[in-house]
Amino acid sequence: MLWRAYALLSHGGDRIGFRPWRKGAQPSLRQHPNDILDLLERADEALWVASALAACADAGVIRQLEKPSTLQDMIDTLTLDPALATALVNVLVGAGLASCEDGHVRAAPALQPFTSEKGTQVFKAALQAPLLQTEDFRRRLKEGRLTLAGWTHTDEAIIEAQGALTRLWTAKALPKLKFLPGLLAHLERPGACLLDIGAGAAGLSITLCQTFPHLAAVALEPAEHPAAIGERHVREAGLAARVTVRRQRVEHMEDVETFDLAFLPQMFLPDAVMTEAARRIFRGLRPGGWLLVAVLADEGQDAVSAINRLKNLLWGGNTRHMNSLRPYFVAAGFDPVIRAPGGRVLRMICARRPLFGRLS
Repeated sequence: MLWRAYALLSHGGDRIGFRPWRKGAQPSLRQHPNDILDLLERADEALWVASALAACADAGVIRQLEKPSTLQDMIDTLTLDPALATALVNVLVGAGLASCEDGHVRAAPALQPFTSEKGTQVFKAALQAPLLQTEDFRRRLKEGRLTLAGWTHTDEAIIEAQGALTRLWTAKALPKLKFLPGLLAHLERPGACLLDIGAGAAGLSITLCQTFPHLAAVALEPAEHPAAIGERHVREAGLAARVTVRRQRVEHMEDVETFDLAFLPQMFLPDAVMTEAARRIFRGLRPGGWLLVAVLADEGQDAVSAINRLKNLLWGGNTRHMNSLRPYFVAAGFDPVIRAPGGRVLRMICARRPLFGRLS
C-alpha cells in the first residue's frame, strides 16, 4: 500500500496505532541566572532577525536580489540610507541568505525563489503572520481583552499574512499528495471537489484550483472579515466560477458524498464540535476521498511543543495533542488514519473514507 510506504519512509514505521509517537525530550531545569540571560539573548536575536528579514522584504532588498546587484545600485533604486542598506545586507549575509563578493550582492540559492514579486510577498507574509499575531496577543493580554474564543482576528494585515502563509504551505505540500492512493486521479478528473474548512483568505482553495484545472472548491469560513477577503482573492484569481466561499461552520454542513478531498485545520475547532465535525466531513466525502488534518506538534515538554500548545489554546483548539485526535476519525468511520511527515511545528494526519461501506 502506498500510504503505508509513505508512513514508513517518513517516520520509520511510526504509523498511528503501531506504537506510541515519540515525545520531545524533557528539558533540564536551568540552574544558574546566566542561563536566563542566555535564553533572553537568543530570544532577542530571534526577534531581531525576524524583524530585520521582514524589513528586507518591506524595503525591497529581497526583490532587488532577483539579479546580482551592487550595494550602490540597491541604495539608488530603493532610496535607502547607505548605512541602513549595508546593515540590512549584512543581516542577509549573516543568515546565509546572500553573499557579498566583488562588490555585488547575490541571493543564496535557497533565497532565489523568494526574490520574484510573488516569492517576496510569500517571504514577507511568512514573517508577518507570527510577528503580527504575537504582538496582538501581548497587547490584548496587557489590556485585559484576551479571550479564549478562538481565532477572532479582524485585522486585514493578519488575515492576509495568514492567507499567504497558507498558500506557501499548500504549494510545498503538493508533491506529497501523490502518496495518498487515488487522490491525484480524483483531483484531476472533471467534477472533482475540495472542501476547505476554516478557509480564511481562501489561500488553499485558490492554490489547489490553480494546480488542478477541473477542481472546484467549497471554502467554509464563518467569520465575516476573512470570508470577505477570501471572496476578493477568489475574484482576483479568476476563480469565482469554481470556488464558493460559504459562511458556514463545519458541524452544520449537510453535504453528502460531494468532495474528493477535505482539509481541516483542527487547531481552530473546540473540543465540543470535533466529534460532529469528523462525522460531517466523513459524510461529505465521496468513497475513497481523503481528509487532511493539520495539527500543531505538541507532544513534548520542550519549548517548541509548549508554544504550539499555547497557539492551539489561543486559536480555539484547546490543547489537543496528536494522539488524542485519532479516536475522532476512527469513530467517524475513517480507515486508514495515518500520521504523515511533518516538521517541528506543523504535522498532518491523513484519513480516508473507505471505498465501501455505509454512512455512519
